[in-house]
Amino acid sequence: MTTMTNFPSGRDTEWLADPLLLPLAGLDPDHASYVPGLRLRLLRTEAERHAIAGLRRHAAFGVEQDLGLGLKPFEQTRDEIGLVTAVYREGRPVATLRFVPTGHGLTGAERLLEKMPFDAAILGDGSWEVGRVIMAPEDRHPDLLLECLSVTLEELMQRGDVRHFHATTTLAMARLWRRVGMRTLVTATGASGTRYALVHGRVEDVARALHLPVPLPEAQPGEPPSTGVAHGDSAVPLRTTLADVIGA
Repeated sequence: MTTMTNFPSGRDTEWLADPLLLPLAGLDPDHASYVPGLRLRLLRTEAERHAIAGLRRHAAFGVEQDLGLGLKPFEQTRDEIGLVTAVYREGRPVATLRFVPTGHGLTGAERLLEKMPFDAAILGDGSWEVGRVIMAPEDRHPDLLLECLSVTLEELMQRGDVRHFHATTTLAMARLWRRVGMRTLVTATGASGTRYALVHGRVEDVARALHLPVPLPEAQPGEPPSTGVAHGDSAVPLRTTLADVIGA
């Protein structure tokens, strides 16, 4: 379940006051993966994830609770089956994100499918929930958010079978998700009467929106494996200016 309700929109400022970022003690950014401007650390063990406990205790559960998805008790399990990351910039931690694969019944979309119909094809092989996105108030700018998404999505796409991304979020955040190649698949009403959205994006659409190489599909039986990355006609070189993605 995504917690990107921390980012209502690129123009709102009401979310700047929440002290969401605490020191990520115990994580060494010098041993992280590197791309220009950002360093990514994968938190593979419970001990490493505990180092960001101070940050993650601020994670918002309002969306999943209002929709009655019953996921909060499974946070540790979702960490274990998923991919938890910490993103650094100039040696300072600026964000944490988590990706959870489908197939275990522990993503917001899978739980939502039990309550209302939508195209279940997005929950097949290679489907990942993008969630638990938390940033410091002073870092909550759409361009930096997109950079953090870019480096983490790129890492995930390099690590395994990735075909679909999805997130369950507020309507305001659904508008920002559109800027990273995801679209509203269905809307739902919570117990409070608040409307929420399930957003979904094919890996090729998200990659193009973030100016990343588009992963080639897995080879079919009897076909030779692919040896590179495919670029759509609209693709641009990796790590180009992300301000172009968010617009004015």
